[in-house]
Amino acid sequence: MFVRGTEGGILAALFLYSLAVASAQYTKVREHTSHHITRLRHSRHLDGYHTASFIPATAPKLAVKDNHKPLFTECLNYRPTVKEDQPVGTYVFTVHAEDRDPPEMGGTVTYKFVSTPGEKERFRVDPETGSITTADMFDHDEPSREKEAYITVRASDNGQPQLDDACTIKILIEDVNDNPPVFDKVSYSESVPQDLPSGREVMRISATDIDDGNNSIVHYSLDSNSPDQAYFSIDPANGVIFLNKTIDKPPGYKFKLSAIVKDMGTPSLQSSITLDIQVVESNKKSPSFIEVPDEPIRLKENYSDFNTPIATVRAVSNIPEEKKLQFELVQGQTEQTNKWHTFVLEPEADSAYIKLGNHLDYEKITDYTLTVRIQNNYKLAAETIIQIEVEDVNDNIPIFSEIRSGSVLENEPPGTPVMQVRAFDADGTSANNQITYELGDPSDPFEIDKTTGNITTLNMFDREERNFYNVKIIATDNSESALIPGKHNAGQQVFLIEIADKNDNPPRFTQDTYVAESIAENANINELVTEVSAVDIDTASVVTYSIVAGNTYDAFVIRNFTGEIRVNNELDYENITSYNLDVRAFDGIYEDYAKVIINIENLNDNPPVFLANYTKTIEEEKLYEGCIVKVEAYDPDIKDRSAPQNIVYSLVKHEQKEFLQIDNDGCLRLTKPLNRDQPLGFTKWQILIMAADHGGRLGSDSLRSTTEVILELTDINDNAPFLTNTQPVIWYENEPPGHVVALTAKDYDSAENGPPFTFALNESASFDIRSKFHIQGNILSTLVSFDREQRKEYKIPVAITDSGTPRLTGVSILHVVIGDKNDNPMAPGHSDIFVYNYKPETYFNEILYSWRYYGEAPDTEIGRVYVDDPDDWDLADKRFMWLPSYEQRSPYFDIHSNTGMITMKEGTPNGTYLLRFNVTEENEPIVPFHWVEATVNVTIKEIPEEAVDKSGSIRFVNITAEEFIVPEMDGTSKKDKLHRTLARLYNTSMDNVDVFTVFTKTTVKDVFLDVRFSAHGSPYYPPEKLDSMVIGIQEKLEEELQSKIYMVKIDECLIEKEQCEDACRNVLMKNNVPLSVYTNTTSFVGVSARVESECTCDVVEPLVCLNGGTPFADKCECPEGLSGPHCEQTSIGFHGDGWAMYAAPPACQEGHVTLTVTSHSSNSLIFYLGPLKHNPLLEVQDFMSLELVEGFPVLLVNYGTGTTRLNNSVVQVADGKPHLIEIVLMRSSIEMFVDRCKLSTCMSLAAPTGPREILNVNGPLQLGGASIDLQNLARTFGWKHVPTNQNFVGCISNFTYNDFMYNLGEPSLHRNADPSCQRSMFTAVTFGIDTNFLVAILVCIVILAILLLAVVVHRRRADAWAEKELDDIRENIIAYEDEGGGEGDAGYDLHVLRQMYDGPLPDTDTFMQSRGESCLVGAAPDISGFLDDKKSVLDRDPDITPYDDVRHYAYEGDGNTSGSLSSLASCTDDGDLKFNYLSTFGPRFRKLADMYGDSDDERPHEESWC
Repeated sequence: MFVRGTEGGILAALFLYSLAVASAQYTKVREHTSHHITRLRHSRHLDGYHTASFIPATAPKLAVKDNHKPLFTECLNYRPTVKEDQPVGTYVFTVHAEDRDPPEMGGTVTYKFVSTPGEKERFRVDPETGSITTADMFDHDEPSREKEAYITVRASDNGQPQLDDACTIKILIEDVNDNPPVFDKVSYSESVPQDLPSGREVMRISATDIDDGNNSIVHYSLDSNSPDQAYFSIDPANGVIFLNKTIDKPPGYKFKLSAIVKDMGTPSLQSSITLDIQVVESNKKSPSFIEVPDEPIRLKENYSDFNTPIATVRAVSNIPEEKKLQFELVQGQTEQTNKWHTFVLEPEADSAYIKLGNHLDYEKITDYTLTVRIQNNYKLAAETIIQIEVEDVNDNIPIFSEIRSGSVLENEPPGTPVMQVRAFDADGTSANNQITYELGDPSDPFEIDKTTGNITTLNMFDREERNFYNVKIIATDNSESALIPGKHNAGQQVFLIEIADKNDNPPRFTQDTYVAESIAENANINELVTEVSAVDIDTASVVTYSIVAGNTYDAFVIRNFTGEIRVNNELDYENITSYNLDVRAFDGIYEDYAKVIINIENLNDNPPVFLANYTKTIEEEKLYEGCIVKVEAYDPDIKDRSAPQNIVYSLVKHEQKEFLQIDNDGCLRLTKPLNRDQPLGFTKWQILIMAADHGGRLGSDSLRSTTEVILELTDINDNAPFLTNTQPVIWYENEPPGHVVALTAKDYDSAENGPPFTFALNESASFDIRSKFHIQGNILSTLVSFDREQRKEYKIPVAITDSGTPRLTGVSILHVVIGDKNDNPMAPGHSDIFVYNYKPETYFNEILYSWRYYGEAPDTEIGRVYVDDPDDWDLADKRFMWLPSYEQRSPYFDIHSNTGMITMKEGTPNGTYLLRFNVTEENEPIVPFHWVEATVNVTIKEIPEEAVDKSGSIRFVNITAEEFIVPEMDGTSKKDKLHRTLARLYNTSMDNVDVFTVFTKTTVKDVFLDVRFSAHGSPYYPPEKLDSMVIGIQEKLEEELQSKIYMVKIDECLIEKEQCEDACRNVLMKNNVPLSVYTNTTSFVGVSARVESECTCDVVEPLVCLNGGTPFADKCECPEGLSGPHCEQTSIGFHGDGWAMYAAPPACQEGHVTLTVTSHSSNSLIFYLGPLKHNPLLEVQDFMSLELVEGFPVLLVNYGTGTTRLNNSVVQVADGKPHLIEIVLMRSSIEMFVDRCKLSTCMSLAAPTGPREILNVNGPLQLGGASIDLQNLARTFGWKHVPTNQNFVGCISNFTYNDFMYNLGEPSLHRNADPSCQRSMFTAVTFGIDTNFLVAILVCIVILAILLLAVVVHRRRADAWAEKELDDIRENIIAYEDEGGGEGDAGYDLHVLRQMYDGPLPDTDTFMQSRGESCLVGAAPDISGFLDDKKSVLDRDPDITPYDDVRHYAYEGDGNTSGSLSSLASCTDDGDLKFNYLSTFGPRFRKLADMYGDSDDERPHEESWC
């Protein structure tokens, strides 16, 4: 920069340097501008150039050499005030800082506060105007005492660099009279002698106003409305009440008097209080003070002697021979009146000493008013006031404001302002809080004003020599310190003063010319092309970039501050091949220029062009040799048309590839003859031909275009005509012979090969048809009269011959229905209707001690009344009425008198109802009026929602619902046969099986029948068990029903992309509006439950807690040992001979499977998910399996078009330790990870085989093994890779699919599975242990067990059983010894145990009678009464531990003692008990089933069906 010298030399050098730089820049700009104007004149793109994007170099520039800092010129003169309690946003004052620079070149000033982190915002400043408003409400009074606030405002300009100034301002908070005076006491009570002379003091009252100034001065008065006001007067200044006249009231009289205190504020506020003054006998004198301080006591605020008395008061009781007095220092309502015990009183005989009780602080409280009260034994009192004044001491050190730094430009003359520092002294008086400033180091090149704190420079600075200074400032107050004797209080702070840079150097581009090669002509908008950079050694200079020339069509844009050049508009090599840009770098004063050359790369951006469209006429059904059409296209990107165009031709429509093919020469050939005629042919075939350049390579930049080839087909007579009459044709019975219908026909061939047609009875027509019908021309006529009761319809074969060459004859069937006329009387009839009433609501009937269910079905039409009538079109002639009368009709049903339709009313209870009706008919004169009786047997059975939710399903093909429920030749329907077969299959009674949904589903191709059913023992069987067992007998069931099964377990997502493009899940849609199927003698009203597809896998399921868990907020609180998010039991073990079955996951576009495997076998099947049987009607073979081969995991996945095999040969899994296996199924890839290893060496990755993309399975998930022969299943499907049938040994846990945790502890069906892996862990421990050692351990365990058993038997014999019922010795279902003293038994409702009973409800009357008689055989055991009796006995037992435990009522089996259950049915003996059904109750009842059920030889195995 500049060398130091005299002031004149510096200015001269600065002037000469500025002239030189300005001259050089001007010369450079002139040359640069001239160069670009010449270039533009000769540019071939001149007409399209936008002059607005060019900034002429000769444009005037504002060159500001000196960046002045903003200055608060009135900082010391600000005296702002604001009243307390003003709303937020109240205007306070406006600050202003001057900056001499122009607004656009550093002269724009913005304002903001300087604050410490976390400091509450009390004011707001407008950044543009400097207007300051409140951001909070202030309180001048107690307890806040906000009397002043300090703010520091920083003014910043927009120069380079940015310069600042700061100003610290004190804002006074003015008091508002917003607090009324407050009396020092809540109430005043005093006694006065009857003979007290007038003018004597009676009592003293005192009040304080926490406001300030006049607002705190109070005046006292007595309420003139008081009845006894005339007896007293009050000093308005000090509140002393005097007796105004002689008392003429008897002792005991209480004067009624009120006092008022009012402040001197505007407006004035006041308070009032009632005074209680009682007259006492004349001989009773009040005490009096004989020594009190007569002047205020002055204490310095740092006074801290808590032992020495501050003041002494003495008094006399004025009672002869009784000097005892009670002293009290009255606690006032404010701090000034000793609210917080700042002073304390210590009485001693007739004296009391006032001492300091708390520290003083002048800055908080400057004076105190103490009231001392004395009282003698006459309960007479006197008071005196002691004033204490607090004197300020210098006990606060000056503190600097938040501003910590400042700056000054380099090369500024001495005396330039730098910053202002401010310090504040919290002392309350000017004698202690006046501050002076000085430099900590006098050698610093700065000086400071000792009064204002303004820092100015002593020298001119050069930033290149030194860019900052740390300056220590000391602030000292004006009196001797109370903290450091002999010295003043002083605070110090180090301030950072930065030397700011000036812009005195030009920017320089790093290159004269930048070249960007091969910018693709199809580059995206905003794509980066290149980046230019200019360097400016001035740190404060911000360089901006612009394009000043060569930017034709605004093709590019440059980022102002980064120099990045990006694409702004579409480029085209065929239009412009290269751009030459001129770019400018500007730092606000100086500038520099550079060239940028951008070369555009030619790309394949033009698709092939066909020479023409093509039309050709050919004959249908004829195969031509050679090309029927030759197409030709060229590539516009290849300039030479004679060069090879490298174009590939193909057919666009996939379905046309069966008939046509095209080669790369454009030769279109027929591979099959084309059909002209409907319904599959067209008179004109549109063939779309696609041409692709670059050889049509996939993944290249190949472009494509299409053209059409129209093939017009000439007709040949290759289609026979057919009838087009609307069918059926109705001809009524008893009509004489006549014309039935005019026959019409159609031929798909052209007109020359079609009509006119000739019609005749085909030779295949039977003799019966020929004898009754005749065709002449196109008229079908009858030869006889018909009787519908003999035959209802005829299928007449009609031969139709066209007029083509050669002539063709077709045969169509004409359906003629003989219409009914009512010509037969009716006879009595009977019909049966079965109704399932869905989703009952339950309530407990306290009278019958039983559960009642009421269904939710609304009023529902359930079927018509049936009468035996040969006529079936005579409903209009019939009328239907109740028998024996309308008044005696059933309350649950209605009958429509015209149609005979029976309606079941909402709320109809379960039961069987016999309905009787009177049916009348009249069709004079053929059928005279007559009537018959018709009966309808209606059976209604409620079915709970659990049965529907856990139902199995079968889809039959080509059968209707009516055919399914109507009785066949043997008197039973297909529905009845299915019902009976399912009961045998599930080894349960027919009452426990319900076939409740029969629904016809019609599609374009087939007619399906969907049937849903449920079965139960104690709980309802899960659907996986129901469906899988049906699959095992599918052929037998088809033979029994003579119907073909299309699918077991109805799955609308099974065919990929048939219902959904991506994810698909099955949703069971339930409705309380029933589905009805009507036939003559049988009607069925079932549950509306059908499966529908939902095209998503992302469904938020409601929170359901399993296994006794309790919902809490958004999660489940689970019993101990259950770790799943919904209290699932997350593990299951196997021992090489078992498996467990669970629900299959949905078909998701992405599937994520995780499981933890602890294996003790090297070769075994971990899980299998896929079909259980090959179904020839449904070619779906998707499956997934995970197995171990030599200890390594192997995954097989088949999306339906081939099996993909993944194996991991790195991580050994069969080591008895837990291993996490993750499987990721995606459209284009399948991944497997072991133990979260994502390295390429231990990660398995493969692509699915074939075009299918999603796993769609129709079978259950099976863990630990498979219930079927997978080898045989693989042969029927033709799988390339076959899962193993070797069962798993070990533990499987934490099985999830897309974050859904499986409840492994409750499989739908299983064999030899071990929930929670208890036996598996025992097996794991035994591995690797010597046999002799294991035998020794077992012998020790047996000995310990025998000893333990002996102790238990001995203790049981010693117990006092006399106080318990003798049945308890053997009749234990729970561990009764865990039950307590009975204080909380009523908190658990044992009546819920009645839900165990699943049989039909007994008749009300019969059931009521049976309660007083001996037990009915087969009736439900009274478990509630039995347990209540046992509980009451235990409650009376003094030896039982005094706590209640009901866990065994809720969890059967675990921890209970073994014993006979005979008492549960007290009318039977042990020989009559049968507990075979216990094996169907699930794993929790396995112990009871082993104790009381069939032996292993007699019990049917659950897996026997497979």
